[in-house]
Amino acid sequence: MLQNSFNVVQEKLFTNIVCLNSDSSNNLDDELVFAAEIDDELPTESWKILIVDDESEVHTATNIALTNFVFEDKSLAFFNAYSASHAKQLIEENSDIAIILLDVIMETDNAGLDFVQYVREVLGNQLVRIILRTGQPGHVPEKEIIFNYDINDYKTKTELTSQKLYTTMLTALRSYSLSQRLQLEIERCQQIEMALRDSERREREKAIALENSLKALQHTQLQLVQSEKMSSLGQLVAGIAHEINNPVNFIYGNLLPTQEYIQQLIELLEIYELHYPNPAPEITDRIEEIDLEFVISDLPKLLSSMKLGAERIRQIVLSLRNFSRLDDTQKKPVNIHEGIDSTLMILQHRLKANSERVAIEVIKKYGTLPLVTCYAGQLNQVFMNLLANAIDALEDVDCAQDCLTSQPQIIIDTETVGGDRVRISIADNGVGMTENVRSRIFNSFFTTKPMGKGTGMGLSISQQIVAEKHSGQLECVSSHCQGTKFIIEIPIA
Repeated sequence: MLQNSFNVVQEKLFTNIVCLNSDSSNNLDDELVFAAEIDDELPTESWKILIVDDESEVHTATNIALTNFVFEDKSLAFFNAYSASHAKQLIEENSDIAIILLDVIMETDNAGLDFVQYVREVLGNQLVRIILRTGQPGHVPEKEIIFNYDINDYKTKTELTSQKLYTTMLTALRSYSLSQRLQLEIERCQQIEMALRDSERREREKAIALENSLKALQHTQLQLVQSEKMSSLGQLVAGIAHEINNPVNFIYGNLLPTQEYIQQLIELLEIYELHYPNPAPEITDRIEEIDLEFVISDLPKLLSSMKLGAERIRQIVLSLRNFSRLDDTQKKPVNIHEGIDSTLMILQHRLKANSERVAIEVIKKYGTLPLVTCYAGQLNQVFMNLLANAIDALEDVDCAQDCLTSQPQIIIDTETVGGDRVRISIADNGVGMTENVRSRIFNSFFTTKPMGKGTGMGLSISQQIVAEKHSGQLECVSSHCQGTKFIIEIPIA
C-alpha cells in the first residue's frame, strides 16, 4: 500500500514537471506564481533542505521537482538522509538547515517523530521548519501529531503535487526567513541591551568613583584643615605658654624669699616695739596712718594669695603645653587622665556659673589605666571637641527648661576593656538629640549650631582621629531630653 501511494506521488510530481517543461504557454504562469524569477545562472547562496526518507525514489522526485526553485535570490541545497540516525548526524553538522522534509516510518515506526523530539529538545533548534510527509496517515493521525509534536506542517504524500510542493516550500521558507530575521533582530536587541547595561554599569562605576573621589577630597580637606588648625593652634598655644611660663616662674620663684624677707621685717618691727614702747610722735602718727597692725596681719595672707595665683597660672601653662603636644609627631605612651585634666583646665571658665545657669559639675570616674600609646595632641583635640559639645548641650537655654531637671553634669568614665583596649565615655544630662540628628553628627560640615558658632567639622575630625589614627571607634548614644554619651575605644598599644 505504501509503495502504491508513493508511485502515485511520484507520477504526479513527474507529470507536473513534464507539464512545466512542455506547456509553458498554458501552465507555466500558474505553476511558478509562488517562485521567484529564475535566472540563467543559479545563485551561489542556498537554502539548506534536509530530506529524510528511507525511499530513494522520494529523494529523487523531490530533488527533480525543486531543482529550479529560488526564493529571495537563493536556490536550494539538498541534504539526503535515509534514516533518522543519519538525519541526526546531518543536522548536527549543519545547524543552519532551513527545512526538513521528514518521513515518519523508517527504521522504526516512530523514527521520524523521535527525530523531531531530538531536534527540538536535545539540539534546542526551534528555528528549522519541519514538514512531516507520511504515506500512512492512519498510522500517524494529523490532529494527534500536530498537538503532541512541534512540527510546522503536516502533509500526506498523495497530496504533494508539484504545485502543492512549491507552495509548501515557499510558505516554509517565508516562515523560516522571517523567523531568522526575527532571531537576528532579537540577538541585535540583546546585544544593544547588553551594551546599554555595560554602559550603565560603567557610568555607575564612574559615579561611584566620582563619589569616592569627592569623599576622599572632603576627607583630605578635613585633614588639611585639621592639620593646619592644630599646627597653628599648637604653635600659638606653645608660644603663649612659653612666654607666660618664664615671667610666672620668675614671680613664683621670688615669692618664697619675699615672704621670708617680709617675715623678717615684721619680726624686726616687733623687736623695735619691745625695746622702744614709746616712739616719737611722728612715728606714732605714721603707725596710725598706715594701720600697721592690719598691714602686719594681712601681708602674709596677701603673699599666700599671690603664691596661689602664680601656682594656678603655672598649672594652666602646663595644661596648655600638655594639650598642644606640638612635639608629638609619633605615637608615645601617655597618661590619658592627664590629657583629660588638661582639657578640663582649659575649659574651666566655661564650667563656672553664669547669669543663665548654675555651675556645671564634672564627675570623674577614673579607672586604673595603663599608659596608652597614642598621638596625645590629637587625642586631646578629641576630648576638647566632646567636652565642648557637652557644655554646649548644657547651655542650650531654649531646651534646658524642658529637659534639665537636675544639676547640669558631665560624667567622665574611664576603664580597660578586654585587657587590650581602653574606653573613655563622656556623658552629659543635657538636651540630647533626635535620631535624625544623631545619625548625621559625624558627617562633614553638619551642625545644628547657629551660623558662626559651629563649623560642623569637630565631630567628623574626632571620628577620623579615633578611627584612622588610632584604629579605634567613636560612638554616640543619645535621645531627646535623655542626654548624650560619647564612647571612645582605642587600643592600649
